[in-house]
Amino acid sequence: MTAFAALGAGGAGLIDAARVLAGSSLHLRGLDQGVLLLLGGIEGAALGALAGLLGLAFPGRPHGRSRWLGALLGVAACWALRAFVVVFTDPAPFTTPAWWQGSPLAFAAALAGVGVVAVVLYQGVRGANAVVTAALLLAAGHGVWAWSARRDAGSTSPKVGRPSVVVVTLDTVRADHFGALGNRDIDTRHFDRVAREGTLFTAASAVAPVTGPSHAAMLTGTGPWENGVLLNGIPVPPDREMLAERLADEGYATGAFVSAFVLEGGLGFARGFSVYDDEFSAVRGKSRLLGERFLGMLARRLDPDAVLERRGADTVDLALAWEAEQASPYFLWVHLFDAHGPYTPPPPYDTRYYSGDPRDPAHTSMQGVTGYAPYLRKSLEGITDLEYVLAQYRGEVSYADAQLGRLMEGLDLDNTLLVVMGDHGESLGEHGQWFDHGDDVYETSVHVPFAMRWPGHVPVQRVDTPVDGTDLAPTVLAALGLSREGTSGIDALAEARAHGASMTFDRAANQAEREAGRITQPRYRMASLRGLSSRWVHAELDGKGEYFELASDARGEHDVAPATLATPEGAQLLDLLRRETEGLFEGDTSRSAAELSPEDRAMLEQLGYLEQ
Repeated sequence: MTAFAALGAGGAGLIDAARVLAGSSLHLRGLDQGVLLLLGGIEGAALGALAGLLGLAFPGRPHGRSRWLGALLGVAACWALRAFVVVFTDPAPFTTPAWWQGSPLAFAAALAGVGVVAVVLYQGVRGANAVVTAALLLAAGHGVWAWSARRDAGSTSPKVGRPSVVVVTLDTVRADHFGALGNRDIDTRHFDRVAREGTLFTAASAVAPVTGPSHAAMLTGTGPWENGVLLNGIPVPPDREMLAERLADEGYATGAFVSAFVLEGGLGFARGFSVYDDEFSAVRGKSRLLGERFLGMLARRLDPDAVLERRGADTVDLALAWEAEQASPYFLWVHLFDAHGPYTPPPPYDTRYYSGDPRDPAHTSMQGVTGYAPYLRKSLEGITDLEYVLAQYRGEVSYADAQLGRLMEGLDLDNTLLVVMGDHGESLGEHGQWFDHGDDVYETSVHVPFAMRWPGHVPVQRVDTPVDGTDLAPTVLAALGLSREGTSGIDALAEARAHGASMTFDRAANQAEREAGRITQPRYRMASLRGLSSRWVHAELDGKGEYFELASDARGEHDVAPATLATPEGAQLLDLLRRETEGLFEGDTSRSAAELSPEDRAMLEQLGYLEQ
C-alpha cells in the first residue's frame, strides 16, 4: 500500500509542479523547470508514503484493492495538505477573508470530506479512475488558462521608435555616498556614468524613508498622502495604476526582478508585469509548491527572519537572462537591496574601505552606538571600531553600483531609457539614529541619487531644483510621449517644483501615545519639504517644526535656522511651509494604520521594517 500511495501522491506532486510552471510569474528556464518537476514529485511521493504507512493501520483492508486504496490515500493526503495550507494562509492585508479562512473547523470539515471521498472510492475502482481523471483534467485546464493569460500579456506591439525602459531602484543608499553628487572617495562609477551622460537630479527626495511606500510612489506617481501607503506590508491600492500596467497596455513586454521580501508581488507591485520574480529560495519556484508552501507557512510562525533577500548579482543574472529573450521593446525593473543592513558586502568590497582589526579592544568609537535595529545585532557583535561599520556600508553601496554596471553591459544603451533612483537613505548616527531609517524625514534618510539617460532624448544636464519619488513615473511617461493621467508628480525633465516632499509615521510620537492609552494604532506623521538649500520638518502631533540649512541637517544638527528667519519675511516663509505640510497631513492614514496579520507584523518587526 505504501508504495502505491507514494506513486499516487507523487503524480499529484508532479501535477502541482506543472501547475506552478504554467502559472508562475517567475522567470524559470529549462533546468529550473526540470528541477521543479522532480522536486514536486519527490515532495508528493514522500507525503504519499507517509499516508500509506498510516493507511496500514486500517483494519479489514481487501487485499485486491490495496493498490487503489494506497493511491487514493496518497492523493487524499495531497488534497488534505492543500486544504490545510489554504485555510491557514493569511489573506492579503486589508482584504476581507472568506468565511472559512483561518478557521480550524473549516479545515476539519475539509479533512473529513477528503476522508469520506476516500472511503467511498475505496468501495470501487471505477470511482477511483473517475476522480483521478477529473483531477488531471482540472489541473491541465488550470495550466492552459494560466499559460494563455501569460501569453496574452503585452501581446500588442509598441509604437515604432519607442525605446526599452529600464528602472533600477537602489535600496537604502544615501545621496552623499555617490561620486556624481560630490563624494569622490566611494566608487560609484556606473551611476556616475548615467549622471554624466544624461540628467542628474541633485535635489531628489524619497517620498518615504521605507522601501514599500517609496516604491509605491515611484511606480504609481502618487505619494503616501494620496495612496495611503505609509508602511511596508501595505498593498498598493488597485485604483492606482502602476507604471508596468500602463506600459503593458502600450505593448511593452514587462519583467521585474526584486531582491527583498518587502516587495513581494502579492502587495500589488506585480500588477502589469508578465514576469515578476520575487523568489529567494535556492531552487527557483520551490516556494510555490504545495509542500514548500506548508513549510513556509510554519517558518513564518517559527522563524520570522526566514527568506529575506538575495544578492544583487543573483537578481541581475536573472534580469539579464530575461532581457536577452526579449525581441521587442520592454519595461524592466530591477531592485537591488544590498546596501540595506546588515552591512555584509562580499569580497573585495568588504575590505575596500577598511584595513585593520574591527574587534581591537583599543577602539572605543562603538561605545556610544545604541538603539540600532534588531536585525543588525549579529553582524555588529564584538565590533569596536565604528569606522569599520561605516566602511562596510560604503562597500555595499559600491557593490550595488557594480551590479548596476553589470546590468548596463547587457543593455542596448543607445535605445534604452535608463532610470536609476534610490528608494531612501540611511542614518549613520545623525539625529541620534544609528544604522537605520524609517523614523524620520531628515536629509540623511530621504536625500537620494536620481539620474536618467537616453542618448538624444534625455539632455545632458544637472537639475538642481527639487524633485521627489512621485516624479519618476510621470517623467518616464512624458519621455515616451504618453499621457500622465492618474499621476500627481511632474515631468522632471521639463517642469520645476518648489519643494520635494517626504512623509513617514512619527514613531516616537505614536509609541508615546500608545503607552499613554490615547491611541491603539499608528496615527501621527512627520513630513518634510526640501528646497534648494534648506529642509523644513514638521511633526503632526505637536505642530512643531524644524528648519535646516541642508549641510547642517546632513550633519545631524537640530534646528539651526539662520537668523534671517526672525525677520517678517522669514516668518512668512515658515508660515507657507507649515501650511503646505499641513496639507499633506490631510491625507487618509486608515489603510496604513489598520492592523496587519500577526504573522506579517512579526516578520516586518523582526526585520526592522515595522516598529510603529
